Amino acid sequence: MSGAAEHDGGVPAGALGAGLSGFAQAAGAVLATPSECREVMLGALSRCWEELRWVGRHLQPYADDPAEVFDHFETARASLERLLWAAGTAVPARAGTPAAVEGSAPAMAEPAGGAAATAPGPAAGEGAERVGPAAGPIQPGQVVPGPGGATPPAPPGDDGTEAAGGGASASASASASASVDDPEREAGKALRAPAGAGGGVAPAAPAGPPADPLAGMADALGALETKLLAEQVGLLPRTPLSAALRPPADTTTERIAATWQRVHMALLRLPAHLRDEWRAQARETAAAAGLAVAAEDSSDPDVIVPGLPWGLCAAERIPLVVADPGAAAVGVREEIHHKLGTSSGTVLDLPSTDPRPIWAVRAEQALRLVALDPELHIAVMVEDQPSSLSSEEARLRYRQRLNSLLESAGSSQADGWPPDSRLGAAHELDMVLGGLVHKRPAALDSWWWQWRTVVSEILVPLAECARYERVPKAFAKWTQLDVDAYTVKNSVPGQSGEPLVQWVLWTPLKPKGGAARTNERKGRIVMRPQTPYGWQASS
Repeated sequence: MSGAAEHDGGVPAGALGAGLSGFAQAAGAVLATPSECREVMLGALSRCWEELRWVGRHLQPYADDPAEVFDHFETARASLERLLWAAGTAVPARAGTPAAVEGSAPAMAEPAGGAAATAPGPAAGEGAERVGPAAGPIQPGQVVPGPGGATPPAPPGDDGTEAAGGGASASASASASASVDDPEREAGKALRAPAGAGGGVAPAAPAGPPADPLAGMADALGALETKLLAEQVGLLPRTPLSAALRPPADTTTERIAATWQRVHMALLRLPAHLRDEWRAQARETAAAAGLAVAAEDSSDPDVIVPGLPWGLCAAERIPLVVADPGAAAVGVREEIHHKLGTSSGTVLDLPSTDPRPIWAVRAEQALRLVALDPELHIAVMVEDQPSSLSSEEARLRYRQRLNSLLESAGSSQADGWPPDSRLGAAHELDMVLGGLVHKRPAALDSWWWQWRTVVSEILVPLAECARYERVPKAFAKWTQLDVDAYTVKNSVPGQSGEPLVQWVLWTPLKPKGGAARTNERKGRIVMRPQTPYGWQASS
């Protein structure tokens, strides 16, 4: 690629777009119809893939190419491999032609990038290309040794008897048959001859399920998840609850999507620098299998789960910073608008001081996070211990409780309740909207901590109107005196040996300006557990 760049500036993408689009549409029609033309097309595409497979990102002269160019190259190469695999296993044999052994799938050498892959193999149908060892495709008339190096017997003749002369005679016969009027066409037909057909080509592979080129990617992601849980045991459980709580993935694509999502949801609980490191490892794992993560997904801070090509996994976006709550609230589900007393058509008309648009946005985000992460817990009542949201029933109860509190908070704004009552309704909502927590709480500099913080910030203007404020002291500096002053008595025990305050289930508030009045807006936290000799010493 770099060598070509030295001689010209490349061909503009726009100039190629129409031609490539026309080729793809016409080639798709050819590949979908059993015919001799289809066999020629498959052979040509297979040879194209053979040329592309040896190109490596770190090999010369390709190492000097722009990274985004090679990302597109890898995606194109992997897409071609997937196309060939699908075409070779999904199209039935034409009537009147010998079919390939059902389920056979010749092995393919490992592609550039190190991820194991397999070649497109025919489930049925004449003309599926057969690829041999790393030396390349089997040539016309080539005799491929069987297991242990044994030479396969010659195929039977037309009368059902074994051809005279064994494998060598069959090979010579195939070579002679290729030297007819159209040697290239005959060579192509011999190259694409179905397993078990005459001509002295390789014997049929043992029957079995067709090899999936994505299987290596699924295994690599599984190994990455195992490594993540082993190295980050202080923040992530040894055995992910989601593995037992969600239905098992039945197909390779389901395995990839489920593991990719689990890994990235787990990374939201790590400190920012560790999350960045592991996200990079996940991108490298995908790239090694030819699944380049889009550059915009890698750089967008709002993307919590990057997307994968071929629709394997859709990108998930949860913005922490919402510059225009009204515009963002237009797209939330109608159920939330109904509870808040708004609609997608009226939410833009609300004044900037109205918290309902941002409540709508955060409620939509909370429900999406609950759907994505089965390891979340919630305490919907102040006297409850946080319980798992892994089951459909638990998630339904959470949504119902959230809807009830959204309705109360929405009414407080629409009906002009007094400032203290409006704050009370908003504070109750904060406990369920922002109180999502993991059994082992996320790090205090994680993505989850940032999300908890932006939910708490919704209370700030409402608290000021009611002469309250958020406790200004950083949680990392809290002592037992702060816990007694600003939280209810039934806080949740967390992890030993960790900071005193480990999570905020309910945002603590206090009377503004040191007013001598009872604090009716205390919060609730996850804190270091009590020892038999009193509370552990705080920093």
